[in-house]
Amino acid sequence: MTDFAKDPTNTYRKAYFDKLNNHISILAGKFITVFDRVADDAVAPFIILSNVTLAPVLNSDCFLFNATIVIDIVTRFNSGGGNKLSNEIANQIFQKILTRGTFYQDTEWNIYTTSLADTRTIESASTDGYVIRKLITFKNSIQQL
Repeated sequence: MTDFAKDPTNTYRKAYFDKLNNHISILAGKFITVFDRVADDAVAPFIILSNVTLAPVLNSDCFLFNATIVIDIVTRFNSGGGNKLSNEIANQIFQKILTRGTFYQDTEWNIYTTSLADTRTIESASTDGYVIRKLITFKNSIQQL
């Protein structure tokens, strides 16, 4: 164990990116793009790795953090549309993300059990159609090695 804490944010986001990128598909062979920052020319549906929060856990043996990350599923329809597509994408995300035990590990970090904190849906009209965003918040424990 080191004598100082490090920031696990980059590793935490990488773990989620690795679990989702090229693994979520709505049509055979067509994967949904995962973004850290959305490209100007992005075409929905896509997934955004959004807000990360970290809270240190007092522990005399090691550095621990309680962490959350928001996964933002963005779908868009020219007219009307519904929640079905975002729910199908969320179902695939749940299958890749919700775990027991070790979620991700590298030489500096262990990221443990993933649990679901909450989900919410935001629906809005835009200039080019109708946008449905499903926001999913996951929780993990992160240990610095």
